[in-house]
Amino acid sequence: MEQMEENKMIKCQFCGKEYMKNPYKYMDSLPEIFKKNLEYIPACNCLEENKIRELEELEKKRVQECMKNKMKKCKDISVMDEKFARSRFESADMKSDYMQLSKRYAESFMSKDKKEGMLLYGGVGTGKTFASACIANYLMERGKTVLVINLGLYFNKLTMEWGEAEKVVLEQTEKCDLMIIDDFGSEKGLDRNQTGWRAEKIYNLIDGRYRSEKPLIISTNLNFSADEGKCELSEKFSTQGQNRIRDRIIDMCFPVEVTGKSRRGMTQKRFAEFIS
Repeated sequence: MEQMEENKMIKCQFCGKEYMKNPYKYMDSLPEIFKKNLEYIPACNCLEENKIRELEELEKKRVQECMKNKMKKCKDISVMDEKFARSRFESADMKSDYMQLSKRYAESFMSKDKKEGMLLYGGVGTGKTFASACIANYLMERGKTVLVINLGLYFNKLTMEWGEAEKVVLEQTEKCDLMIIDDFGSEKGLDRNQTGWRAEKIYNLIDGRYRSEKPLIISTNLNFSADEGKCELSEKFSTQGQNRIRDRIIDMCFPVEVTGKSRRGMTQKRFAEFIS
């Protein structure tokens, strides 16, 4: 009797609920030593739920480690430095419209099957990179794979490692959950004879995402306009009178000025449905 009373006082370490008398009939066929150990069982699902959480956390770490290993090949074209890694919505000034929009984008990314992209444009130092970094870290902490590319570093890599470097990067651009091109259009170090080469390499990156139907975020200091004649993306990247790069971008990315004012490109209805 004393042993029974002692067992009745066993409680769940998570919720504090007392164990209950084992109601299952199989107890009658068990040896006495097992009967004693199974006489009282949890009256809650805390143990199972905790085990599930532990497995989910292990899987999350496995995915992140796997992505880290894959991204080692692309490390020298990435802008994921310490400043980038510290960028979080929790430490941001969420009063600005574009930061609120970025947070809603990240949340929707986790819950929607169809992923849309964004073009963050505006002046120097207005927070475009910070916003995209917050999105990237939010997603990576939840098991998503994100590749962040700096085009200047990418071009340098291509000039030093012809062929193989581009193959490796393009493979990752088609596999990762989200690709971010940071500071688009500000890359330097190429003369005018390389303009066509540069445009072709940029197009290959963006087209790879387009064909794989995966989302792209671009941050840029270049001004965006629905009018091709006034759009700096057209002016900087058009080749032989064609605006292939701009056409791909506006079909994949919803233009958002960092002041929070959104402009047309991808239809407003399509993007609103995604973030709702």
